[in-house]
Amino acid sequence: MLPPRRHEAVQAADLRMSALYIMTTTPIEPAQWFDGGDLPEPVPAHSGVRWANDADVKALVPHFAQIDCIALQFPAFADGRAYSQARQLRRLGYNGRLRASGKAVVLDQALEIRAAGFDEAELREDQSAEQWKQWLATQPADGLFSAARGRFLHR
Repeated sequence: MLPPRRHEAVQAADLRMSALYIMTTTPIEPAQWFDGGDLPEPVPAHSGVRWANDADVKALVPHFAQIDCIALQFPAFADGRAYSQARQLRRLGYNGRLRASGKAVVLDQALEIRAAGFDEAELREDQSAEQWKQWLATQPADGLFSAARGRFLHR
């Protein structure tokens, strides 16, 4: 089976996995994306923001109501600053979607990604969404993860 095309998501087949990560065939994309340093004033409604992992997330607080999705960057495997950013955004009250993005988003980190507060993980083209589905299907859907919501988007 070939991996899904770019920007296509994969439907979850089993209930245990659905409780852990909800996957959809119709990913919801923000109306427009902005890079963190280029946020217009005012930020348009239904925006998405790509946020560098060395930028202060507190700068986004005044714009939470307009931002539907924040994509936090994982540029290198040993660089976990996006985990801290995700936790901080949730503590600051951001209820929109958080997306793990970058070349270092890997299957081994799936549970940590969710535990940090992410809703979605953006897969690289060389990653198989089917592998993520199979692995997640083996994980228990209890405790923290039973209420989880999230998607894996194939980029």
